[in-house]
Amino acid sequence: MNTIDIKTLNFFDEYLLLNKKSVVLDIGANIGDVTNLIHNKYNCNIYAYEPNVVCCNYMNKRFVNKNKIRINNCAVSDFNGNDYLYFHRNSKGNNDIKYIQGATLRKEKDNIDTNKKVEVKIIDIKDLLGSFDKINLIKIDIEGSEYNILPEIIKNRKKIDIVLCEMHGNPAGKKINGQHKNKNFTNEYNFIVNELKKLGLYNNWFYEWH
Repeated sequence: MNTIDIKTLNFFDEYLLLNKKSVVLDIGANIGDVTNLIHNKYNCNIYAYEPNVVCCNYMNKRFVNKNKIRINNCAVSDFNGNDYLYFHRNSKGNNDIKYIQGATLRKEKDNIDTNKKVEVKIIDIKDLLGSFDKINLIKIDIEGSEYNILPEIIKNRKKIDIVLCEMHGNPAGKKINGQHKNKNFTNEYNFIVNELKKLGLYNNWFYEWH
């Protein structure tokens, strides 16, 4: 299950100016820990997107009386349709608590077994962003698929206050057996980070969540 670390707590204390009227998108909500934190702290309007039906069922029970939290059982990518959500090679399925957090649409992600999968609904980031006039925060944790949606989010930056995103493939990130995790995503990571820095958005409008 997700856990909220001290860096995340500090981020919400130091960088966000949210209130009860604010709009937050939690893309890759898992079981809703970040959604819960933001709701309890700011009481704003939160739209949570999560492809794993087990996680969504959990959130529907968790937030049953929270009418400012909307749960959407779908993944967000750069198209509309259906695709497969892949699980860790040691996972026993989409309700395996130990590995539920790392499920991904990306076959290239480390430690994924492409035979362990479930079909899920996908919504296009263009359509999602187009349904809002103003977004105060987008939090992203989608296990490699961030690179499919960040270009469109950057294009729409004028109506978005802050983006908080977990990035996969960072060459300065966690090492396993001397190599950084998710090397298959490193080129995508470098490209996006370079673009953000060119635009003056990195650590200004866009914050990398480790």
